[in-house]
Amino acid sequence: MNDPQVPAHLEYAFEMRVNFRPERCTVGPLPGGGYQGYTPCASGTIYGPRLSGIIIPDSGADYATVRGDGTIVIKSHYMLQADDGTKIYINNNGYLIPAKPGEARLDDGTPQPAYFCFSPTFVVPEGPHDWMGKTLIIGTGSRRSNPDHSIFTYYAVKQTLD
Repeated sequence: MNDPQVPAHLEYAFEMRVNFRPERCTVGPLPGGGYQGYTPCASGTIYGPRLSGIIIPDSGADYATVRGDGTIVIKSHYMLQADDGTKIYINNNGYLIPAKPGEARLDDGTPQPAYFCFSPTFVVPEGPHDWMGKTLIIGTGSRRSNPDHSIFTYYAVKQTLD
């Protein structure tokens, strides 16, 4: 059997630093186990070759459902503002799986999840950033503490044609 060739590659697009407020809200336990959580976003910055700007302060939050198996289902919503003033809505959907005790990789002294990946969608007006609403983008995340924030790194999936 031949190895299939992947007809795509990833292109680094941009990163976001999302700063969180200290307030947390948790509801639960839910039927079947788990909890629903809410963490408000205070602000943030966007930087990279395809997009730079800010996260509009207090424009969104991370909504996380912690399932009974410990998997965290992420649904986060924010409003972005590109350096040229364009307003962009982002909706991240993905999964965070905590590392097992004693197995977490440290990044800047903060234990990292075993898995933290998502697929965002964007609502963006016509113009220089409308590629975001026409491109499959995937992302990875890492957590930081002191102060509480996350770094989200985004990659555009580029189709390769032979």
